[in-house]
Amino acid sequence: MKPLSSSSPAIQKLVANQARISALVTVILLLLTAWILGRLVWFPYQQPQLAKWQPSSSTAVQGAPTKLDLASLHNSNLFGHYQAARKPVVQPKLEDAPKSRLNIVVVGVVTSTNAQKSLAVIAQGGKQATYGIDEVIEGTRAKLVQVQSDRVIVDNAGRNETVMLEGLKFSSPVQKSQPAATISTQTKDKLAQIRTEIARNPQQIFQYVRMSPIKRDESVVGYRLSPGKSRELFDAVGLKEGDVATQLNGLDLRNSAAMSEIFNSLSDLTELNLTVERDGQPYDIYIEL
Repeated sequence: MKPLSSSSPAIQKLVANQARISALVTVILLLLTAWILGRLVWFPYQQPQLAKWQPSSSTAVQGAPTKLDLASLHNSNLFGHYQAARKPVVQPKLEDAPKSRLNIVVVGVVTSTNAQKSLAVIAQGGKQATYGIDEVIEGTRAKLVQVQSDRVIVDNAGRNETVMLEGLKFSSPVQKSQPAATISTQTKDKLAQIRTEIARNPQQIFQYVRMSPIKRDESVVGYRLSPGKSRELFDAVGLKEGDVATQLNGLDLRNSAAMSEIFNSLSDLTELNLTVERDGQPYDIYIEL
């Protein structure tokens, strides 16, 4: 039998087919290797898609937090409403000081239930001016320290001295004996009730302090004051029956237009500064609304 030559057509065809098969197998193996490598590389970065847990509707309703209504709690005033306590006005003891040699004349005085608001009209060197407490009198180094109904006390170089009202002779001041303030609980409660009523409607002040016009030659010269439906407030602010009111908050009550102006602005006021004449002397009375 004659051996096949490598140059025979059959051998060449077999070699060519084998080369194609080898190339195809190589391509398949390369693709398979690439797929496996791709899986190995990307697998660690793939996170499993877990279903999100949701509670049942009944559990969600029961577990929902309740929102606190802090506004209603804040406005409930568990400890009551704060009200600043009114400090009582302490009346100073009348000063008994020696007669002053200062060349000044006390022309007039205006005493007040609040001693720090008292005024004195003093003339010096032909000039007249009004002075308040702790103000230095022009032309001197003395300052006004106290105003009484018939005199003033001045501090002259650290020494208290008395200057009498013009036309009066020097004498020691008369201390009016005052009974100890013993206000009953019932009176305190009544005063609190009255002040609450006036705070709500300031015009109610005239239900407790009556003002009767005093006329002279058809002109009003003042208003005589008297207690109203109850006298607790009248007495508490230092008014006395027979006092004649001439000014209210700086407005001259003898002017007919003043009363209407007062009534129109009464709801905006927080206090009344009432100037009254008593025994020929002016006094200032403060009434808080």
